[in-house]
Amino acid sequence: MSVIFQRGPARPQASLTPMIDVVFLLVVFFVAVSQIVDQERLDMDLPAPNPSAAHQPAEGPRAVVNVIPGPGGSSLGYRVDGLVFPADAVGQQSLADHLRDRMDRSPGLYVNVRADRQTGWGWVAPVLGAARHAAATASPPLPAARVRVSVEPAGMSR
Repeated sequence: MSVIFQRGPARPQASLTPMIDVVFLLVVFFVAVSQIVDQERLDMDLPAPNPSAAHQPAEGPRAVVNVIPGPGGSSLGYRVDGLVFPADAVGQQSLADHLRDRMDRSPGLYVNVRADRQTGWGWVAPVLGAARHAAATASPPLPAARVRVSVEPAGMSR
């Protein structure tokens, strides 16, 4: 004769042993890695900056080139020193000539390029090329153009 035992409702239980094992292995791993990283660090005796690095250098002469945003991420042209140059090849060459004239008068000229977030990079790159061409053809030729690029929120670079 067989006897059937009633177990009652089933109660699933999670075993915490595998989780504790994984946590222990992670702790050991991170302790070992942190010791390796500390051994690769070199002790350096650096001089204190004098004047401090927080000091802002004096602003030199600059030309601010605004990339005028157009529909669909295009550009309607370039504005610098109150002049507007079209975005075509002739306008880009005129922009390069204007920047070269400015660089002839001020060899330390910074070219600040301002563009809208929506404007495609293909419309900003010609300004960089114009600045490079202006520096190369300046009198005397400059080793490189000093260019700063900034992105403005939509509608701010007009």
